Amino acid sequence: MTNFHRGPGIKNMLRICAIFMFCFLAVQADGTFYVLNTPESLSFQSVSTALPSEQVGDIIRAAKGLDVSDSADFPGLVIENPFGLPQKAMIVVANGLKQLPLSNDVVSYSVEGKSVSASIEELKLALTEDISECDISLSSSQENGLVNCVKSNNEFILAKIDVSKLVKSGVEKSKVVSTLVSELNTLQEKTEGDSSQSILVIVIAHEDEKDGSTSRRRRDTLAGSTTNTYNLAAYYDENYPVIFNIILWFMVALGLSLLAVCYAIADMDPGRDSIIYRMTSTRMKKDN
Repeated sequence: MTNFHRGPGIKNMLRICAIFMFCFLAVQADGTFYVLNTPESLSFQSVSTALPSEQVGDIIRAAKGLDVSDSADFPGLVIENPFGLPQKAMIVVANGLKQLPLSNDVVSYSVEGKSVSASIEELKLALTEDISECDISLSSSQENGLVNCVKSNNEFILAKIDVSKLVKSGVEKSKVVSTLVSELNTLQEKTEGDSSQSILVIVIAHEDEKDGSTSRRRRDTLAGSTTNTYNLAAYYDENYPVIFNIILWFMVALGLSLLAVCYAIADMDPGRDSIIYRMTSTRMKKDN
């Protein structure tokens, strides 16, 4: 009998397949969610689950201790101390890029979907306090624009950078990305060194839909469920048919019984059928 020895070829093949699947998912992603700075009360875990674009606002609200929608179920955010949530949250949105060459120490998640802008708008509408907005142009005359933006006294700061417009204006994309990364590194060093307040810094690189001027405008609809792609009915327990039949036929029997009781009471003769009238009726006595 010949003995076969299982060498390292299978392990290498599985490793290559895993790397291929990871790269495939990264290519299919529509953006990336980066966490530049976070207080000790929050912990962003490295998970392989992609972040739906419609839940970007929910993650930011959850990090600030605000209520979220029922569909928010991203496992990457862990609240270590609910009493030490960040005092300020800064969101940097870079439109026109799927990813940024940031440091490997920065926690990042791939974003699926093109609803990042809609999710940010919903976040702005849900906030009760004012939000500070900054439009960053990444020009040489506006250096450290992100650092100046974070100095705002508002609890929420939104910095917008439209990379696609900069590229269309004639600026090289590599130069824009290099300038943006430099600005983000400066912002990270500034927020990490600021011990006076806890700041949450989020960077979202994404590619939204094309400009509405070149396409037909349409009304925004609710984003579809990522867990129920085929719009299937809700799953019920295996005991559901038994419980349903018990309740159904019990209600039918109860209804028929009530109908019979009502009919018997309506057709009853008080003088002959009721024992109450028999016990209380007076009879005349005859004298002998």
